[in-house]
Amino acid sequence: MSRPAAYSPEQDCKYQILCRNQAYSRAYEHCDYAADKAEKNYLLGEYRMAYGAGWEFKVIILPRKYWPAAVKVVDDSMNTLLS
Repeated sequence: MSRPAAYSPEQDCKYQILCRNQAYSRAYEHCDYAADKAEKNYLLGEYRMAYGAGWEFKVIILPRKYWPAAVKVVDDSMNTLLS
């Protein structure tokens, strides 16, 4: 299955959370956006608890043009600051 496409990305968000019900659907649907890793982890925990068994979640990183302006990106391979 191909990677899901972003669903009208919001500005100042780095992550998009997608969900699907394993019993009824093969395609992922938009669930929410998160601005940083801490918010993403918090939302995933809350959604897993709220949706219950049978639901699967996937996180994609949005293109850099949608990221918050204040986010500084560290390239792990070179360990240099890019912005």
